[in-house]
Amino acid sequence: MRKDPLEIMEEIMRALERRRDEAFSINELSQETGIHNVTIRKYVRIIETVRKEPRMEVIKTKHSIILRIREE
Repeated sequence: MRKDPLEIMEEIMRALERRRDEAFSINELSQETGIHNVTIRKYVRIIETVRKEPRMEVIKTKHSIILRIREE
């Protein structure tokens, strides 16, 4: 069964919050969350992109997350 992308993102963020002062490798984060390391890598890239771009808008649909740059 396919997981909701926002649930995946929330699981990753919760794991990072639990160990706030520690560094994680992709494999450690995968073990902590039970999410495949390829999926972790993909979502970490999304998190990095959103943090770098303040105009980034995140839109949740039924089966995915859409990222787009907001007009100013």
